[in-house]
Amino acid sequence: MMGMGFATTVLAFSWLLSSPTDTSVVARVGRFGITVEELLESYEVGPSFVTKVAGQTQPLRLHLEYMIYERLIALQAEQLGYNTTDYVRERIAAIEEDLAVDELYREEMLSRVHLGEEEIAAGLQKARIHIRFRWIYTKTTEEAERMADALEQGTSFDSLFTLQGDPGRFLETTVLRLEKDNPELAKELANARSQEILGPILGSDGSYIIRIDEIWQNPLLTQSAEQQLSNLVTTTLKSMKADELAGEYVRRTMLGANPVIKAEGHGILRSYLAERGLSKEQRTEWEITAGYMTEAGPRPITASPEFLAKTLVTFGDRAFSVADYLRWFQIRQFQLKTGSREAFISSIKRTIWKMVQDHLLSRDAYARGLHLREIVKGEKKRWEAKLLYLAGRIHILRTIQIPDDAVRARYESRKHRYKDTAGRVRALKEVEQEIRLELFREEETKVFYRTIQLLKKEFTYTVDEEAVRKLADRVDSEPSPIDVIFYKPGGTFPRRAFPTIDEQWILFH
Repeated sequence: MMGMGFATTVLAFSWLLSSPTDTSVVARVGRFGITVEELLESYEVGPSFVTKVAGQTQPLRLHLEYMIYERLIALQAEQLGYNTTDYVRERIAAIEEDLAVDELYREEMLSRVHLGEEEIAAGLQKARIHIRFRWIYTKTTEEAERMADALEQGTSFDSLFTLQGDPGRFLETTVLRLEKDNPELAKELANARSQEILGPILGSDGSYIIRIDEIWQNPLLTQSAEQQLSNLVTTTLKSMKADELAGEYVRRTMLGANPVIKAEGHGILRSYLAERGLSKEQRTEWEITAGYMTEAGPRPITASPEFLAKTLVTFGDRAFSVADYLRWFQIRQFQLKTGSREAFISSIKRTIWKMVQDHLLSRDAYARGLHLREIVKGEKKRWEAKLLYLAGRIHILRTIQIPDDAVRARYESRKHRYKDTAGRVRALKEVEQEIRLELFREEETKVFYRTIQLLKKEFTYTVDEEAVRKLADRVDSEPSPIDVIFYKPGGTFPRRAFPTIDEQWILFH
């Protein structure tokens, strides 16, 4: 479960993704087409500001407008050669691998899943039961035991919970969703009652004491809401059963490859990541050296490419070096655990296994030609547009310069806004960064507006306004969907399942 650190098996296979059902084009921007399915998916998982803009009566059309803006910037980025940069090329290649593995998931696991009526009925019952709980986290079992003893002696959970300083540390979910997201925790809470305190429960990075605040069941639903819930339950149950098959598939694949982490390479990697992710005090306390020991004494790992060329892991007839891992890790940017030395080292090992796993699964998918499927090509093109937009956005932002005299002029003209709690005007050096950011945001909006106007003249784009109006009527007439956003739990990026518009477009309002 995210945020609590309980151990979960995260596969490279994606969350159950819906195949596109309507590929008719509602807008075309240069070589990029925007289909009905793309627009609806992007709108459904996109930022909510488009529906909250004052006076906005056509949020779907506004959302499409921002999709067009992003593709215009993507075309400019391509024109500037950003499509040939390592940043874009490596990420597009990684996403293609990810999408091919999605197809492997559908073909090898999901297609084999069948549900009976009794299973669906039981799933519906679990989906109607909601549970809300809070937890106290401790790094060590000894500290958790002291907390548990204090609770037994009459100390209230609320007082210990408050000491943690995070009043937002709670989770509200359904029994079915908990069984999918964290089956181990779901077992621990299977027979829990409202107001009950459970634990300590051992997790991968510490121990937890959990208080069940409330358990309740949904009231009677309308027919349409009942059908929506039934569809969601069916999707979730299929995904859970497919994930079981996927887990077995991964275990067989990894067992056949017999990956072995090499001590020398692992030591180099551990030191490299520690130097960039840990404080000097942590490295000293955990006895993780910052260099590589040679006959001539310790040397910085980056002093010679031969250190990063050391073998990190072997599997079958293949091997990955430390440098191979760092390229793979740079794209994914996983968060390594830093709560303890053991947790830090363990999380590094887990990412090494995941790198091997990703390679083996994508190799299998490519051998079957799954990367050549039209659904993969279409999704890849959507992510290509998004990545080019991001590269183009960075290019535009780099053109913005805030001169010192502009900062001084803003300060002099608005001194009354920059006062401390005693009412005294703060010195320029105290508020300089605040003013610079303020001016940057103002200039950002102006620069992007000018850029979009120029790109509209340079590149051809068309919109099927009638088709968009019909879609908008359909979206507006449908009941509010169940509040769920589909994210990728594994694979190339911990990202939303579908690319959507940048939240930064809110600056245009």
